[in-house]
Amino acid sequence: MKKIAILFVVMALFLLSGCQKSNKLFDIDNQAKVSENLKLVTEKEEYSEKDTVIRYNIINTSGFEQCIAGDDDCFSLEKLVDGEWKRVGTKIEHAWNSLGLILPSGETEEREIKLDKYFHLPLEKGEYRITVEYIASNTFKIS
Repeated sequence: MKKIAILFVVMALFLLSGCQKSNKLFDIDNQAKVSENLKLVTEKEEYSEKDTVIRYNIINTSGFEQCIAGDDDCFSLEKLVDGEWKRVGTKIEHAWNSLGLILPSGETEEREIKLDKYFHLPLEKGEYRITVEYIASNTFKIS
């Protein structure tokens, strides 16, 4: 009987630990910068913990064509923690192809991130940004 009770407690702890999933944060070696030629702008400046999609635009503000990552999955989500940007780890293997997309001058590429595909939801409250090939978006809040 004692063994069954111990087994029950161990199983309960195991099940409860699986319910508390969060996204691991990673240090970033090469900090992204705001580009003069390409702007990354999110649809909103503030998102709710209940939002499951973040839409953003890549805008070519230069006077010439720009090559950007051609894959919609080519992004990182970063969170500001104690004054430093940390990359938010994904719940799936997150890789992308190396194909480029030519974005003509003055044109906009619309993209979206399906948060539930990549991250454990809800995301923690805080200040975030999206980066694509070391180019940083505007910052936005999740509240």
